[in-house]
Amino acid sequence: MNPDFAAPQRQSKKGIIILALISYGKLLKSFWFVVLYILYKQKEYTIEILTFLAIISLVFVVVNAHIKYQYFTYEFNFEGDEFIIKKGVFNKKTILLEKSKIQEVNINQPFLHRMLNIYQLEIDSPGTDKKDIMIEAISNENAQYIRSYLLDKKVAVEENLTADIEEIPQIKISNLSLLKYAVTANYVKSFFALISLLIYFSQQVSKNFNLDLETYLKNEVGYTSIETLSVFTFIAAFLFVAIFGILINVVRTFVVYYNLIISKFAYYLSVEYGLFNTKNQLINNHKVQKISVTQNYFQKKWNVLSLKFNQIGEENSKNNSINILGCNEEEKNNILKFLYREIPVFHTFLKPNFRFIISRTVSFIVVPVVAGFFFFSETAPILLYSIFYSIFAASIIYFSFNNSRLAYNEDFIRKQSGIWDIEQKTLQIEKIQTVTISQYFWQKKSDLGNIFFSTAGGSLKMKTAKISELRNLANYSLYKVESSAKNWI
Repeated sequence: MNPDFAAPQRQSKKGIIILALISYGKLLKSFWFVVLYILYKQKEYTIEILTFLAIISLVFVVVNAHIKYQYFTYEFNFEGDEFIIKKGVFNKKTILLEKSKIQEVNINQPFLHRMLNIYQLEIDSPGTDKKDIMIEAISNENAQYIRSYLLDKKVAVEENLTADIEEIPQIKISNLSLLKYAVTANYVKSFFALISLLIYFSQQVSKNFNLDLETYLKNEVGYTSIETLSVFTFIAAFLFVAIFGILINVVRTFVVYYNLIISKFAYYLSVEYGLFNTKNQLINNHKVQKISVTQNYFQKKWNVLSLKFNQIGEENSKNNSINILGCNEEEKNNILKFLYREIPVFHTFLKPNFRFIISRTVSFIVVPVVAGFFFFSETAPILLYSIFYSIFAASIIYFSFNNSRLAYNEDFIRKQSGIWDIEQKTLQIEKIQTVTISQYFWQKKSDLGNIFFSTAGGSLKMKTAKISELRNLANYSLYKVESSAKNWI
């Protein structure tokens, strides 16, 4: 207990610089088009106008940052085990965070913070108006003390978790492993994201600067129509965009996850990474609700994969999920053994019924093809398009069916799914909060149904499987939850 924290504490004075730069960045982000418009028009006093606006905005953000610094304090109520944050000038706000309800406390050091040798503290607690309570500028000593105090629990001592756990060394993901993962992951997503970005940028340029791209291409490039472009040009453009997308993904992966280190403590893992912006997140073995392992064919050959940990909170929230990219099979097993005290092994599997293929064929092939013939038969070679689309969609449906399965044992449930990137989501049965079985009217005759397992950090679902087996699994899961003496958090 540090008595200094019983009195209101302010952020580091260097935080004024950080707050000012953050505000200035938001201002530029909001009014970047105004600057480009003034430069584009190039009138007589362009430089003077921009200089005046820059000075006025700089004075505004500095004054605003100083006010935020002066009217932002934090302190501990040690008797009530509360963390208190006060902020605001005219609209004053007091936030009381109960220590027992704190879910996550992360210490980050973005690039600007690193230059000033200060840190950023994020506190995640349910019931707040925003997902995170942020202390923008704090010393490392104070940040470590706050996190240590807020996350100080007796769980590890009570359960004697460290008594019989095999010690694992600190895990550091090598640059080569990170490169292997970056080259083989998210290339489809990166490709389409790049295409979308190029289309959006061209539309904005045409709209805001009154440029006719088609006229420009005709006059400057000699382009006449899209039909005149050769097949080779299309292939070359496709390859260029694909390779460029992979390069972007490699750079992004290294910038975000460079020097990824996993350190083991009494009852949690500390994950630290980042080239310019250093993040430090905790994986608490009591709060982990679901673990996802994703790997495709090339990654399997190169022995790299990604791990995703969903802790208490919304399933799709970035604040409640932590990713570890580029680890190998041995490192994955070490992490799972630390969090689960064992490596889950499954001998019972449940696969979807073949009607899974039929229902999706109707929804994703028959209906779109019929609609295409009905609406576009006179304006496009719809037969050729339909053949290519049907082959592509049928391949996706088949691989989705072939890779889908539900595995379970006495303590764990694992759902495998995917087409190219195969994802395995694992959860502990004792952490299940609800089990739902549903059956569509067309599934009753064939004795099929669907099951959904929900936890505080995400869910698993299995569709078009034998309903009698699903009921048995649901009954056992509910029995396991009811009879377990362990707390799901």
